[in-house]
Amino acid sequence: MKYKVLYFLLAVSLGCASSPSKRYSPYYSSISSKDPLSLAEFARKHDFQIDFDPFLKKVYLNKGEDIKMVFVLESAVALINNNTVQLKDTLQVKGGDIFLSSESARIILGHIYYGKKTESKAYRKTTDIYKIKTIVIDPGHGGKDPGAVGPSGAKEKDIVLSIARLLKNKLERSGYKVVMTRDDDSFVSLWRRVALANRAGADLFISIHANSARARSASGFEVFYLSEASDDDARALAAAENHPLGFEESITEDLNVQATIWDLLYSENRQESMSLARKICLSLESSLLSVRNRGVKTANFYVLRGVQMPAVLVEVGFLSNKYEESNLTQWKFKSDIADAITEGVKSYEQEYLVRLGY
Repeated sequence: MKYKVLYFLLAVSLGCASSPSKRYSPYYSSISSKDPLSLAEFARKHDFQIDFDPFLKKVYLNKGEDIKMVFVLESAVALINNNTVQLKDTLQVKGGDIFLSSESARIILGHIYYGKKTESKAYRKTTDIYKIKTIVIDPGHGGKDPGAVGPSGAKEKDIVLSIARLLKNKLERSGYKVVMTRDDDSFVSLWRRVALANRAGADLFISIHANSARARSASGFEVFYLSEASDDDARALAAAENHPLGFEESITEDLNVQATIWDLLYSENRQESMSLARKICLSLESSLLSVRNRGVKTANFYVLRGVQMPAVLVEVGFLSNKYEESNLTQWKFKSDIADAITEGVKSYEQEYLVRLGY
């Protein structure tokens, strides 16, 4: 490993710093703030895939085979398409996130797009680069893991898959690309769900579940985002979902690295996850008038902890409640849930653009 570091330092020492041309000033003008930028947010806005090596303290930003960048924490030198580039200042880790200055961001973009013959849509300032494009839908449980089972025998794995399929169709009709962690009655381990979402480079992650409780009168929907459990019920629910009846496969070493990446992105993703959860919860309340709104809550769900994008977990109702079990087997009720989540996503995206000043 130390040889890789030496190799990188050698490459830096042999290279020559590059500076951006002001020829593409419209593109630079998309970065107007003088405040430090979250590297994760910078990557998401410009469609870069982000990865982090905690051992070498390197951050990688890529866009297919055309753009490859390597940064070293607390270094002002970057490697962009095999060229060494001198940034304005060093990357800094603060509050669990990585930041770069707006000046460094302009240098990076200027170096990438310098020399292009035309200013295509990729270079022009447009709200399109901020829009949500890919959404991962995660139907809970599956295969040998039925999840909760209602008094009449309805299984959580079947109900949430049905809702997820409806949601996929509605989101796709609204212009989003959708990736499913499972699209049939198969068992997919929690870490594989996380890995799939991260490989997809998704903008949002929505996990669909149905609740259960000892008290048969418990009812209603609730939406979770990642944090410490907000109450004992949330803590117990997270414990149950994180260990599905002993079916979980062993976690790979690679996922431990992914967890470190999440730690770095936590600050940004937590705030956006909270906003998404609130929008979905409000939309469900408007759509499901006869169903109790249990509100937005927090819990330490494994799938929310591992993904590298804003993420929520929606509990659509209580299968242990005979009335709600009956509702959840009805196509119309499931379609209403999918409609509500879709509208919640749209509302979140609109609010997000407003917060960015568009």
